[in-house]
Amino acid sequence: MVDFEGFYRGGELVEGVPHDGVPWDIGAPQPVVVAWERAGRFRGHVLDAGCGTGDNALFLAERGFRVTAVDIAPTAIETARTRGDGVEWIVGDAAALTGQFDTVLASALFHCLPPDQRPGLVAALRKAAVDGALLNLTSLAVEGTPFDVSEPELRTALDDAGWEVTRFARDVIAVAGVDGLPELPVWIVEATAASRGACAATTP
Repeated sequence: MVDFEGFYRGGELVEGVPHDGVPWDIGAPQPVVVAWERAGRFRGHVLDAGCGTGDNALFLAERGFRVTAVDIAPTAIETARTRGDGVEWIVGDAAALTGQFDTVLASALFHCLPPDQRPGLVAALRKAAVDGALLNLTSLAVEGTPFDVSEPELRTALDDAGWEVTRFARDVIAVAGVDGLPELPVWIVEATAASRGACAATTP
């Protein structure tokens, strides 16, 4: 797994690539998150899993949502706290959370885990959500990188975890501090948490 705490403190994200700032820290919410909010894709208690420095979480809190934001890197959470309040900031592993969330945001998190740990992440996020909860997820769609995620891999993980995919498309997320690369291609996924009773009924 990538050492995100080390990266936030100035270390390398990928071996041999010098640290030149945190590329996903654009100083504002991701445009796709803004679009999701305008489209009504957030409701109730929101879990921002892998919140980083917190701009998405703060944007949602400012719009009246109850937001719990979690990141494994203490330095990221420390930075987030300096940017605003109104959010429950937690240092920890989003995959270990349980609760009753009405919406789950997983922005650029899935691809950060090793392939064998990715299905467990979306399964844990499903356990943290109520039946019918909304999932808004982005994951890098860059072939030939350490963070490569294929469409079949992501779809299978979501299906097996009990998420019913309602939209699966390509889009971009904004990045900062990368010369000549203002955005990166991503998978955009919208899904709904299937009824646990229905999942149990179909389990052999």
